[in-house]
Amino acid sequence: MTRKLTIFLIAAVMAVAFMGAVAISFADVPETITIDKAQNKKPPVVFPHAAHAKDNDCTVCHHKDEGKEEKRSCFECHGKDENIPDPSVMSAKENPFHILCRECHKEKGQGPTKCNECHKE
Repeated sequence: MTRKLTIFLIAAVMAVAFMGAVAISFADVPETITIDKAQNKKPPVVFPHAAHAKDNDCTVCHHKDEGKEEKRSCFECHGKDENIPDPSVMSAKENPFHILCRECHKEKGQGPTKCNECHKE
C-alpha cells in the first residue's frame, strides 16, 4: 500500500510540474499576430497564434528556432534573403505561408485553404 501511494504521489508531482512548465512556456505567446508584411494585393491576415501554439509544436512554423527559448518572427529571414522564400509573393506555390498553412490545413482536414478565408476585407 505504501509503495503504491509513493508511486502515485511521485506521478502527481511530476504531472503538476509538467503542467506548470507548459503554462509558463505559453505565457508569452500572443493571442493573435497580424501578418501585414506579406500583403501585396490582399488584406493582412490576423493569425490566431495562441490557438496554433496550443495544438502544434512551435518548430512547425519557427523551423530555424528549434531548441531556442526565444522564437523569431518569420520576417527576420523570409523576405530578406533571395535564397529564402519571400512571403510578399502572392503565388500559392511560392509564398511560404501559403505553402505551410494550406498544406497543414489540408492534411488535418480543417482550417482555411482559400485566399479570402485568411485575407479578410
